[in-house]
Amino acid sequence: MDILKKIEKFREDEQKLKWEGTFAEYLEILKETPLVAQSAHSRVYNMIRDAGIEEVNGTKKYNFFSGQLFGLEDSLERLIEEYFHPAAKRLDVRKRILLLMGPVSGGKSTLVSLLKRGLENYSLKDSGAIYAIKGCPMHEDPLHLIPQYLRDDFFEEYGIRIEGNLSPLNVMRLEQEYGNRIEDVMVERIFLSEDKRVGIGTFSPSDPKSQDIADLTGSIDFSTIAEYGSESDPRAYRFDGELNKANRGMMEFQEMLKCDEKFLWHLLSLTQEGNFKAGRFALISADELIVAHTNETEYKAFISNKKNEALHSRIIVMPIPYNLKVTEEEKIYEKMIRESDVSDVHIAPHTLRVAAIFSIMTRLKDPKKGDIDLVKKMRLYDGENVEGFNSADINELKKNIKMKA
Repeated sequence: MDILKKIEKFREDEQKLKWEGTFAEYLEILKETPLVAQSAHSRVYNMIRDAGIEEVNGTKKYNFFSGQLFGLEDSLERLIEEYFHPAAKRLDVRKRILLLMGPVSGGKSTLVSLLKRGLENYSLKDSGAIYAIKGCPMHEDPLHLIPQYLRDDFFEEYGIRIEGNLSPLNVMRLEQEYGNRIEDVMVERIFLSEDKRVGIGTFSPSDPKSQDIADLTGSIDFSTIAEYGSESDPRAYRFDGELNKANRGMMEFQEMLKCDEKFLWHLLSLTQEGNFKAGRFALISADELIVAHTNETEYKAFISNKKNEALHSRIIVMPIPYNLKVTEEEKIYEKMIRESDVSDVHIAPHTLRVAAIFSIMTRLKDPKKGDIDLVKKMRLYDGENVEGFNSADINELKKNIKMKA
């Protein structure tokens, strides 16, 4: 099958997945498949879990990251089991900003990119299906249509908790377009896409003096003021900020700690309370995973500033250290060569392994134990049997210096 036929088949398959109906019809889908109402954190966790989990030598290996990230098994297990899993269960950990911290080229950006691409593909599957109010620029959860006074009754009937309130724009649409008949509101299935700005966003800080908060929260469309008569009319507001567009999915916050404080406080409100302030409106609800990343130098400067203590207490830091296993480092080089234009060039045997050994040796600190040298330490990290050391010694060594080189 040539590439054009594959593109045509993908387009046809996506067309078959499209669905549109009333809110009443959406509730019938919800009865059959309650999972479609899952939160953004739950969707990320289920996406990783559904790809498969294996256990190798007491360490969990997640197939979702196989072939892309190497030597980060312990860090990935901690990230998934200590953050994504409890966050998927609606525990308090989801009310924290997830900050990936580690050295340059440690795999932070690759990890985030894998999550974004994975969500795009997962939304095409039945288990990852997402439905939103049709015509809403924020792809709002249809369950926000249920009034507050009926949400306890809804939970008793459907077993689903509803969080968040209807956005100002959809409050107006519900009244003017549907005569407050929520059962008639049109709902559609959406597919996450970073390129189309549906459920996936990316924010990168620039000059603090010129960057506008509207990049995050949207802005007023002044060309419509004459038509609608007021800046507080939701139809005169462009809900096109990254927080708006990333609703129902995830937003990547690049180099977060380089950003101006006024941007960070919006993230705090969103993660803590599930809403943010935009324009002259009531608080706008949003359900999204905020993933930020920064390097170790920036992070140390950040925590040394006493003014940042409140912000720091609302951040969960997940260290993403350098790989310290020679065999995994070798796989990284193989991947880099495979994806380059020199993949057909012959490389002498053991060349990549020698390069990997050199890299790992530069990352390791001199051992504190007198009966072990740097080479033995490197071999122990790589899982080799070293004369004079038993499994208990190796586990103790790794436990003490796992996150430190």
